Amino acid sequence: MLNAYASGLLALALSLPGSAQAADAVEDRQRAALAGHYTLQGAGDAASELLLKPDGRFEFTLSYALAVETASGRWDVAADSVVLRTQSAGATPVFSLDRSLPWNADAQKRLLEFAQERRETTIEQACGFVKTYRDGLASGELAAIADLTGPIDPARRREAEASLAPALAALEQSRLALETAAATAIEARVRHPEPCWPPVASAADAAAAAAAAAMAAANGAQPPPDEAAPANEMEAAERAAQTYLQQLRQVWRLHATAERPTPDLRPAKFDAERCAPASEVGKGGYAVVVGDPKSGARAQGIGVEFAYSDGRSEHTETGPSGWALAVQREGARLKHVVLRPADLPPQTVALDEGRGRIFAITLDSAAARPVPFDWIILSQEDGALIMPNVRGRYVRD
Repeated sequence: MLNAYASGLLALALSLPGSAQAADAVEDRQRAALAGHYTLQGAGDAASELLLKPDGRFEFTLSYALAVETASGRWDVAADSVVLRTQSAGATPVFSLDRSLPWNADAQKRLLEFAQERRETTIEQACGFVKTYRDGLASGELAAIADLTGPIDPARRREAEASLAPALAALEQSRLALETAAATAIEARVRHPEPCWPPVASAADAAAAAAAAAMAAANGAQPPPDEAAPANEMEAAERAAQTYLQQLRQVWRLHATAERPTPDLRPAKFDAERCAPASEVGKGGYAVVVGDPKSGARAQGIGVEFAYSDGRSEHTETGPSGWALAVQREGARLKHVVLRPADLPPQTVALDEGRGRIFAITLDSAAARPVPFDWIILSQEDGALIMPNVRGRYVRD
């Protein structure tokens, strides 16, 4: 709203003898004559307050519809006008440590839930074929047949019916091939936790070839000649997962075309839990709780980096309840957290775990909001202040 007044403000500023004149300090008696609390009157649905403090500081709020704008800074008097200048961005810290609390049962429960969620992500990162397989199943049968609309041609329906048995057989072959490739890849991951893979094992190679053959057979084609062999077990499992999902979608589509219900299909089984080591939650961790005590609201989506004394760090973000959690590291202490709100510079907050491991962080929502103006000029009229292009008058209480 205030940005719309830029042209009017600029014109008014140019009418002054000079910008330096607006910045000149006023005498105490001049400031005292204007200091006070002002309320916007005659502005319809908009509500605004302006507090001019005798020491030259001001606080400003403007609300309309669902939007709220706030600003603070310094004010001066120039001729018959009041000049408001906001403080530079970043002058007021957005975050500050309120207090530290001892670890408790509620925090431990949240940590266990967080560790389980993080473990699922770790598993999918360690064994990419697991995510491919899960995402493919989650897309579902309806997505696979979404483009099959309108009446089915009888000839096409008979053709689909004749293809059902071979497609189901090929699906079973691709399922077995996926299970073989997955078991080999998981075993390789256990032996080599870091992504430094030895040459592909023959079992995985055979599984990938079997999956490709199953897909080709279902489509009535010959396997592609001289296809590049997978580089390692994980790639072989990824190919097998993609082949299985392609064949599964084909089975869904054939049954929809034949107007037959899809039978219960055996899912592929593999021990995905072995892809990543179990989470070492132990007896506790660290928690950061971010919120604005003035509004009582918790801050969601704030990036949080937990930095440890051994040079390592963990990255997460605050959830709907404002909590972000991390596990304790053996032989290391938590040094600080780096908070990364959207569209604002990151801020480091030093922590002392000797005082507790639950850290209540205060969010200054006003400092986090974009500044609505750099400067603005209000004219005086009959003891009231008038902002250019703003309907109504600021009247002192």
